[in-house]
Amino acid sequence: MIFLSLVAVLAIIYWLGSASIIHHDGWFKWLINRLQKVPGLAAVPALPLAVALVIPLAVLVLIFVVINQAFDKPWFGLFLLYSLVLLYSLGRGNLIADIQEYIALAARGDSVAAVQLLDRLRGNTDVETVGSDNADWRSLHGEALKIIAYRGFERIFAVLFWFFIAGPFGALLYRLSVLYREFSEHGSDAAQAASKWLWLLELPSVRLMGVTWALVGNFETCPLRKNLLDIQSSSEHVLNECLRGALGAPTECSDAAMAQMAPAEKAEMQEEMEEEAQDIIEDLTGDVITTHSEPAYSFALVKSSMPLYTRSLLFWVCAIAFATLIV
Repeated sequence: MIFLSLVAVLAIIYWLGSASIIHHDGWFKWLINRLQKVPGLAAVPALPLAVALVIPLAVLVLIFVVINQAFDKPWFGLFLLYSLVLLYSLGRGNLIADIQEYIALAARGDSVAAVQLLDRLRGNTDVETVGSDNADWRSLHGEALKIIAYRGFERIFAVLFWFFIAGPFGALLYRLSVLYREFSEHGSDAAQAASKWLWLLELPSVRLMGVTWALVGNFETCPLRKNLLDIQSSSEHVLNECLRGALGAPTECSDAAMAQMAPAEKAEMQEEMEEEAQDIIEDLTGDVITTHSEPAYSFALVKSSMPLYTRSLLFWVCAIAFATLIV
């Protein structure tokens, strides 16, 4: 049932581009606002979060039980339920369209519009802001890559991970947790409580995302050993490091290693990394970097991120199909 629903939903997304037709979250925003105004609950930020998650999940469990009890062969009803919940649980917006818009803005040098786009995509995540006053394209491309790393994960991969683990209940739990953070006032106790809960919820799937990028990208330069055991950094930081490593770009680990090298060894390692990154970028996008300036290199990394996501998604669809056949 999980695999059939997954295939059906991915086909719908491929055809429509997004599932915005059923992404109506006003009811959940209303529920959050009501719960956060209840004196007994508002005193502890985690309580409105818990209640806001439990109520929709309880309704989903009730619908699941009714379908199982009301029909002798409930597979079609469950298929519809699984598919609709998964469609609703996928991320808001069209990430491919957002990336293409950013690439177009960068191509014509509109940094003001690029900053506004990144601010919208950032939301209430922990990605640091690059102010429009001191923004340069190198820093903007670095911020864009970090936002893409998290938003691509949050909108698709994390949902599919929890859908595979716990069916529609896991997928809905994750999406509502993200929405709770987004609907809470930035920097408030409610937003911080949601961020901490999301970090815990994302802990296993973030590491699996890193492993996947390493398998479909550059395994040697992806800092898996450090990030798999890193339980201090945010999801955004770990994903950014893994994505950059999978694309052959410098990471904190590689920078720390090069800092301890002799100048000759450092130059040799930098040259090898540039060649590996060029090979990966050319393989993913077909582009050849004619200049090694930092803005051009960072821009190529942004353009390469989406093909890497596509490879990762295909990898896990095939893996789930194989696991379904074996079981």
